Amino acid sequence: MTERKYSASGPGFEFSVFSRGKHAAELALNGVRKFALGRVTLEEKFSETGALEKKLRRHETADMLSVGLDSLNILPFGCEYAIGRDFEVTDGFAEFSNDISAMHYGRVGSLELEPLYFSEKPCRAAFIRADEKKFTLVELDKEKEIYSGNIPLLMLKVEWSCGDCVEYSVGTDLWRHCAAEGISGATAEFTLAFDGETLSYERRVLIYSEETEPEKRPWRFKNLIAWRSGESVSAPAGENTFAVPGCQVNPASRREVRRKVRSGKGDMCLVNASPCICSESAHVERPGRAGYTHFDLAEYVSFRLWANRQLKKSGGSLAIYPAEKTIFKNTVAMQNLQSVPRPLEMMGDNEDV
Repeated sequence: MTERKYSASGPGFEFSVFSRGKHAAELALNGVRKFALGRVTLEEKFSETGALEKKLRRHETADMLSVGLDSLNILPFGCEYAIGRDFEVTDGFAEFSNDISAMHYGRVGSLELEPLYFSEKPCRAAFIRADEKKFTLVELDKEKEIYSGNIPLLMLKVEWSCGDCVEYSVGTDLWRHCAAEGISGATAEFTLAFDGETLSYERRVLIYSEETEPEKRPWRFKNLIAWRSGESVSAPAGENTFAVPGCQVNPASRREVRRKVRSGKGDMCLVNASPCICSESAHVERPGRAGYTHFDLAEYVSFRLWANRQLKKSGGSLAIYPAEKTIFKNTVAMQNLQSVPRPLEMMGDNEDV
């Protein structure tokens, strides 16, 4: 079967999703591939590289501020597995979720999510584990294993000598990326290593012992990719500024920021943004239940898109400025949020690769 791809392109970048092959998605900056998303592996032996294409599509919004790229593959091994991905690409960001389910009354057992590959000899990286309060800085000057453990990375920022940066972070559902610690008979392993050419981050989120029967349930994991090429450019701060403190996943915070935009006009700025890890389960519609720790960075990205979509109709815009003391101030995501998203390019039909 022919490998196909759909792409979303904008200033200096092209983000592509593939129907088959080694990579599920790739990001090229100024024509050079800098990042690739691998394929899922199930039961430690069934690789998605052997899957059959069920769906691959691209859908654009009228204002071209975002493009959706969706795929669905069927892995015809074991009980058969369905692996679906939904990407929303905007200027500087790609939010995506992957849905993994077992068919024919089967179960999803040991699960390795897509490895992340940062190619073309990146020169340095900064990462923070989900249980830490500060970033670890690493020079990528020789082959080495940088991290291996059962705690996932909350964020990983990778830089090249030309000034390009690509950054990964978990989505709002941090609790799912950490699910193994709450399952008896299961563990996890996350590994960050550099081979002299490519920095790889492997994510074995569920490793079941032979005696453990997995839950009969599907899994969904949310993720965020951010990038920039060269120096970042911030939007000038407007006079119409406002702040909404606390966890942005909180429904009350969501209502408040949207109320501010609906009642405002012109160029607006959300200031003192401070992404946080929050354990209030009611924010994710699980009131009174423990274990639903979430990370609200992706909510800022979603709000930036929504607000600019609303304000663009009347000639306005919105940028988001970080709090001075947040540890995420110099991340790619927070730098990109300070700019107004530019429209993406119209594309033709999908391509055979």
